[in-house]
Amino acid sequence: MKGIYWLATCSAVALLSATAAAAQEAAQPADVGEVVVTGSRIARKDYAADSPVVTLSEQALEISGPASVEQTLNQLPQFGALQGTTTASPAKQGRSSANLRGLGPTRTLVLMDGRRMQPSDAQGTIDLNTIASSLIGGVEIITGGASAVYGSDAIAGVVNLKLKTDFEGLVLDAQYGESHRADGDTYDLSAAFGGDFDDGRGHAVVSLSYFNREEIYGRSRDFFAATGIAGQLRGGVVQAEASNLPSQAALNSVFVGRYGSTTSPLRNQAIGVNRDNTLFTSTAPILNLRYEDHDPYIVDQGQRVGFPLAETYFLQSPLERYSVFGRADYEISDSITAYAQVNLTDYKSQWTRNGDTATSATATAFIPITNPFIPADLRTILASRPNPNAPINFAFNTGGVGPRVNYQSYDVRQYMLGLKGEAWGDWTWDLYATYGKTKLDEIQDGYIDRAAWSTLVNAADGGRSVCEGGYNPFNPDPLILNPAKRGCYDYLNRTLKENTSFEQQVVEGTAQGALFTLPAGDVRAAIGGSYRRNAYRFLPDTARTFRTVYPDQSTGPTGGSLDVYEAFAELLIPVVRDLPFAKEVNLDVAYRFSDYSTVGGVHTYKGSVDWNIVGALRFRGGYQRAIRAPNLAELYAPPERSLPQIGSVAGGAGDFCDANSRLRTGANAAQVRALCLAQGVPATVIDLFRFSGSAVPAVTAGNTDLKEETADTYTAGLVWRSRSDHPLLSGLSASVDYYDISVKDAIGQITTALSFQRCFNADGRSNPTYAASNYFCSLITRNATTGAVEQALQPTLNLGAYKTSGVDVQVDYRVALEDLGLGDRGDLSANLVVSHLRSFKIQNLEGQPFVDYAGTIGNTQVDPNTVSFPEWKVFASLTWDGGPFAATLRARFYDKMENYQNVGVANGTLPGVKSRQYFDLAGRYEFDDKTEFRAGVLNLFDTVPPAYVQGAVPDPALYDVLGRRYYVGVNKRF
Repeated sequence: MKGIYWLATCSAVALLSATAAAAQEAAQPADVGEVVVTGSRIARKDYAADSPVVTLSEQALEISGPASVEQTLNQLPQFGALQGTTTASPAKQGRSSANLRGLGPTRTLVLMDGRRMQPSDAQGTIDLNTIASSLIGGVEIITGGASAVYGSDAIAGVVNLKLKTDFEGLVLDAQYGESHRADGDTYDLSAAFGGDFDDGRGHAVVSLSYFNREEIYGRSRDFFAATGIAGQLRGGVVQAEASNLPSQAALNSVFVGRYGSTTSPLRNQAIGVNRDNTLFTSTAPILNLRYEDHDPYIVDQGQRVGFPLAETYFLQSPLERYSVFGRADYEISDSITAYAQVNLTDYKSQWTRNGDTATSATATAFIPITNPFIPADLRTILASRPNPNAPINFAFNTGGVGPRVNYQSYDVRQYMLGLKGEAWGDWTWDLYATYGKTKLDEIQDGYIDRAAWSTLVNAADGGRSVCEGGYNPFNPDPLILNPAKRGCYDYLNRTLKENTSFEQQVVEGTAQGALFTLPAGDVRAAIGGSYRRNAYRFLPDTARTFRTVYPDQSTGPTGGSLDVYEAFAELLIPVVRDLPFAKEVNLDVAYRFSDYSTVGGVHTYKGSVDWNIVGALRFRGGYQRAIRAPNLAELYAPPERSLPQIGSVAGGAGDFCDANSRLRTGANAAQVRALCLAQGVPATVIDLFRFSGSAVPAVTAGNTDLKEETADTYTAGLVWRSRSDHPLLSGLSASVDYYDISVKDAIGQITTALSFQRCFNADGRSNPTYAASNYFCSLITRNATTGAVEQALQPTLNLGAYKTSGVDVQVDYRVALEDLGLGDRGDLSANLVVSHLRSFKIQNLEGQPFVDYAGTIGNTQVDPNTVSFPEWKVFASLTWDGGPFAATLRARFYDKMENYQNVGVANGTLPGVKSRQYFDLAGRYEFDDKTEFRAGVLNLFDTVPPAYVQGAVPDPALYDVLGRRYYVGVNKRF
């Protein structure tokens, strides 16, 4: 518990400093009279939102412990969980985004004080790590389309981070956390100071923060053991060629005759090498495997030998962040105020994984039969081939040389200058300009030089004349771990450097105020215009451009830009007031015209109503048309090779051409077999074909022919706030809201897993004739020699549509314990939020039927990091506030989910997940009016995630994969 001592020291220093410092009270927020709630640009008194708005207070963020803002948002029922801190992807390491309604982060607009933030990538998404959590005074979330008010990307809604800038004095804050297993240490330090200058005409605030989060690997948690198997072995495997198979007699002479196996191997089985130079088969039947469990391989339930890849994933990715924020306001005159703001963030993250899945089973990955490291038994088998001198088709893993390491360094800058003021009547105006730039410098270690590899494996002496001891490609032990092999490692290893940059410029002017008065009140309006430009540039290492390294992930330099001119207007019309069952009715309409350099002119609009039926009961609802223009990545991303997961054969998925797959052994086995032959699986191995992994090579790229996607959102709800004077009823309020969102021409990718499902007609309707010409089948290319998938295409297209609908219910209650007869012991407050997902329908291509995935897990078509769509999510909290001490108990519940591959399949049997509930406990103590201590326990009962497909963790963003953990913090004001 080293962090506890560290924090105790910080606390002692803060307390000692209090006696010497000139005490200054932090200024309370001024009474602005009129407010603006997220979802509208019109300010008015007693604003009641006409769209569902969720508000998170500063205290709600604090009791989440040492977590990112994303992790806090993930727990709310309105959000779909995103894999941010937990990731298997080096490209996503350390990044955190918001994902409303599970429609993906590109359809959720993130603002800072109502203004666009600097994007972190070419998709235009905002990395929530670029703003220190200590700066956030609250979060407002509008769930539903808001493009008419805020522009593109607000299809699912808006997350508005409201900053703490209006205070005086100095505030120091320190927080430390660690897991129950004494790992994953997290440090969060911040200092903020501010005050008036020039006789009160100006006010400035500066905030400095430091955040450090240490990594947690999957191998440290029992429930990650032996999961996520990698199909290619770290020491590589010999792959059989259908046109040059070894004889059964030679195979039997080795495995049955020499090793004493009771079962004969298949003629096309992949063969690995034990450390004693004997051979083993890596798929069923597994013969003569002599490695100890986890040294380095395991045998999974599907009878495959593989590397337990999930053990090498980050459950918590490492992150180190420095942030500087500053803002100054100055009254130029009584009616004009100038302001400036700067937000600077640098953060670094390192992604490391041994046994990397990046394989190089390409035409150049051949080992000649003259290689001296070929075991004698393997030579016997190779000699029985029709062409005994043909080289070995070898699929090796770069992890056998050394680990894959990605170092990412982000430099995020955003500057703002603006003027605001008052005009005629009560009108106010605001004009500002921002410039932002994000630079990503990436160093990637662990690539293998193709020419160097070829030199070593083709050398008659095995490369001993090049580096000490030479290079044995069959050995699974990484060269980097053997000091004697350092020369060979240095000869093979290549370090790549790549640079990416994103720029954004925004100029926007708005004005709002009262136009004229009707009998029911003032007609108020907001008008404005804006210009925005986004630019993107990617410079890969030339080694990848010219394909001189393994893994072969070819790409090229790319870039592009887009700009948009926009004009918008909003009108608030009071319709009636003080009538029976219509105490107040207000209509809010808005319109925006946007002219994009990429898709041309588009229109968005909204109409909503706020109807106060009686004093306690209010109806809110409306309709919004939203759009999302294709972002820079969707337009200009270069071809990029990846290894998408398609699942395992044992889990009911994988490559359905596997002779043991559920479709090859099902009712339509003959048709599936014929389709596999038509796709290119050689006839000589069709009935012996095995898929040993869970991923296949694929290529993705942008598409400059994309058009905008459009969404129609309907909301309707009731809000009830008690007007009773009875102490037991006065603190009660409740709301219920219905939403329905339909997205047309949705921009997305046809995932490889989906292509396999649809090509092989797993749903019974996508390819009923089992034709190889089917669109989904055309995305899969096979190797003519082995039948294995050589490449799958994941095209970026305007797909069909998404439709989602649901109901949110919220209940809040507050009561004094004295009114419950328990004495003057403070207040008790409770909060309950329930979200019911009625439907989440996906239409893959226009004209095809919609498939409902509500209540399922595993589908990544909407977003590769969004896999869970539970029908029921519940968030509840109970807080006791007893003056200087307060405590909060929180509970989260996620409903059970079915495997998404069972959808549309008669009597689907693939396993899903059971329900889960988590509890957190947090407390705070005010030592005096300037010193506060806080502490908490997250995942109080150390609840583990549910098992899913042979024990793999289903969704490390939705479910708690870290286990019980603790945090302590102190806040000191001077």
